[in-house]
Amino acid sequence: MIIKLLAYLLILTITNVNLSVADDCNKFDKLSKEYAKCTAELIKEKTSEKAELIKEKTSEKYKEGKKKLNKLNLKEKLIKFKNSKSHKEFTEK
Repeated sequence: MIIKLLAYLLILTITNVNLSVADDCNKFDKLSKEYAKCTAELIKEKTSEKAELIKEKTSEKYKEGKKKLNKLNLKEKLIKFKNSKSHKEFTEK
């Protein structure tokens, strides 16, 4: 699910970058070095901005998932299970 979301966001950002590059670099001839340099710089800037945005969103999702996992108290339940000698003893505690 997360991989599909990241792939979708990546495709979406690439298409947006291409549209914005065409507007800003039109002042140069398309076969010139300046145009290539301009498009490369714009793509680099836009990509780094989107990468930071994706990084922030994924870290937020990671933190939310970690909070949910901590609420389950799995470590304590595992210790309790290891210390019990039978299933009946585990359920009684």
